[in-house]
Amino acid sequence: MKFSSSITRVLTEESTLEILAHNGITVPRFSFVTNENDAVKKARALRFPVVGKIISPEILHKTDVKAIKMGLNSEAEVRKLFADGYRKLSRQYQVRGVLLEEMVPPGVELIVALQNDPQFGPVIMVGIGGLYTEIFRDVQFRVLPISRQDVLDMIGKLKFQKLLSGFRGFEIINLDMLTDAILRIGYLGIQMADHYESIEINPLIAYPNDYCVVDCKMILREKPRRTISRAKPDLSHMTQFFDATSVAVIGASPQLGTVGNAILQKLVLGNHGKKIFPVNLKGYPKIMGIKAYKHVHDITERIDLAVVATDLKFVPSIMESCSRKGIHNMVILSGGGKEMGGEHAIIERQVSLLARNYSIRVIGPNCIGLLNSKNPLDCVFQGYGKRVQRPVRGQVAFLSQSGTFGAAFLESAFDGLGVSKLITYGNRTNVDEADLLWYLAHDNETKVIGMYFEGLEDGRKFIDTAKRVIKEKKKPIVVYKNNRTTHAAKQSALHNGSLAGSYEITKGAFDQVGIISVNNYEELVASLKALSLQPVPKGNRIAMVTNGGGAVVGALDQIETLDLAIAPVSDQTRRAFREYFPLTYVHGNPCDLTCVATASDFEFAIARLLEDPNVDIIVAWLVPWFVLQKGPLEEDDIIQVLAKIQKGKKPILIGTFSDKSSRGVSKKIEKLGIPVFHSVNTCMTAACSLARWSKTIGQRLT
Repeated sequence: MKFSSSITRVLTEESTLEILAHNGITVPRFSFVTNENDAVKKARALRFPVVGKIISPEILHKTDVKAIKMGLNSEAEVRKLFADGYRKLSRQYQVRGVLLEEMVPPGVELIVALQNDPQFGPVIMVGIGGLYTEIFRDVQFRVLPISRQDVLDMIGKLKFQKLLSGFRGFEIINLDMLTDAILRIGYLGIQMADHYESIEINPLIAYPNDYCVVDCKMILREKPRRTISRAKPDLSHMTQFFDATSVAVIGASPQLGTVGNAILQKLVLGNHGKKIFPVNLKGYPKIMGIKAYKHVHDITERIDLAVVATDLKFVPSIMESCSRKGIHNMVILSGGGKEMGGEHAIIERQVSLLARNYSIRVIGPNCIGLLNSKNPLDCVFQGYGKRVQRPVRGQVAFLSQSGTFGAAFLESAFDGLGVSKLITYGNRTNVDEADLLWYLAHDNETKVIGMYFEGLEDGRKFIDTAKRVIKEKKKPIVVYKNNRTTHAAKQSALHNGSLAGSYEITKGAFDQVGIISVNNYEELVASLKALSLQPVPKGNRIAMVTNGGGAVVGALDQIETLDLAIAPVSDQTRRAFREYFPLTYVHGNPCDLTCVATASDFEFAIARLLEDPNVDIIVAWLVPWFVLQKGPLEEDDIIQVLAKIQKGKKPILIGTFSDKSSRGVSKKIEKLGIPVFHSVNTCMTAACSLARWSKTIGQRLT
């Protein structure tokens, strides 16, 4: 494969080896030569056998073009390398010479790579090396700088880690030695961050107590550029978004079905002492019985917040009017910005510039608004009715780049979850995820933070902020990050202008700071429900009690992949089960009470598991509420049982498959503070999120 002239930024291997060696990274003895006679002399000095590599900045993968010869054992073989390979490749590529290296013994091959990611800056990748890297993609990422624990976590998550611990005849690799090597490479990645695009070491060969880098490449930047963001979350004027007592609705309309009408209606109906000022250029004297204004600067009273529901092309002049009025907070609902490209993108850049010049904090554009359930302040343009009802107050805050998921969360918040704050932020003019996250970190109404986004503009700012929220404020953050594939990235760019990098890098960054990542919206809601309603477990050991064996079989299938463990219930618990339950019940863990189980049976089993020191999380499967027609497991009985035990020190989760028949009793149970899940996947994901949070706050974040 031949590359364009821009590939002159490739630093050839001998130069890369010199940089690595200068930074204390072990490399083989090597010599760079440009002629046959010198090659023979240098090969003799290195001692046979040697490896010969034909070097060109246009050749990135030597194996593909046969530019590498292993095990050269004589002067004749070195001369043959020049006579055949060197001359042949010189006709196709800009060949600079031959790199001769001492032949090192085989070992466990790893890849360690450094990359400057557009969202996070310098990151490191560790995984299985050699040819297997591209085949198995068994790699882990972390954002630099890294700690010793970060390295151990990366290695621990690799499928091939068994090869490092003596699997089937492989020698045991000293993990302290390997960790030191990766840390040293990571340090180099920070020191050179402004100068490279990527550095790849493949393979790094690991031995029981040593290692050696035998192949490497470096691609430099055309010119040095700062890559590590030092941005911090900005809380200036943030409280006015949520505690505003006077709100101007710009674009307010008397016409039903318009966004301006829906926003005004919600603010008026949920007023609670706030002053609402409709603004519309058409000069209506009143809208919904409230005095209206043509311009916001015509209002004589102070305005805390402006909510804009107009075409985006009018927003720059509206911002100028808001600046004259001394307004520092705007929620811009208008769509049609950078996601549309062309003139629309220019207008959005103008909005961003004006926001900076006028010191106006802007949520949006291209969002559906925000909600503060305490105040309450609600400018979300999702109407309430039979389908979506006003959400109940709770301890979960939700941040969403997408208005779609913001609207969906309103329904979830009503259906047993509850909400403290809901913020949709769209195209993030100058209020981004990190700013909102840091605000919620200090919000006494918020216990758990959920997020949906498709991309990050400043990933390092976000990760650094999330780390502080988790470490200092002990608030769990659950993220559903979409836009994981090429096709999804194209669609995301169309609807909100969001560009996303590699999901594997993002996932590695999440793992590094303790963010709980989920795969879909249902898992997001399940995790938020469990974390907000239940205590933090001591570990990941799960015990299950059920009246239907099929339920736990599906759950057992997921336990290992979710990093959960089957709790080895104590001898005392097993003895109590044998003495209390009939022989037809399956004792132990899972405990199957069969289809004739009564509420008293569940009460006894759960009570014993609550006392068992080997159990961290309890899942009760009620499948379904009425196994037998007019059977023993009556709704009122099971609710009374759960009411007695719901204040235990261990989390209790309820799982069921029945849907329509269980909705009513589910709500009654959740009013007790015990979450109910209607699928195996959501229930086990909730248990996994509890266990992950337990592990996160049990570790010391550095």
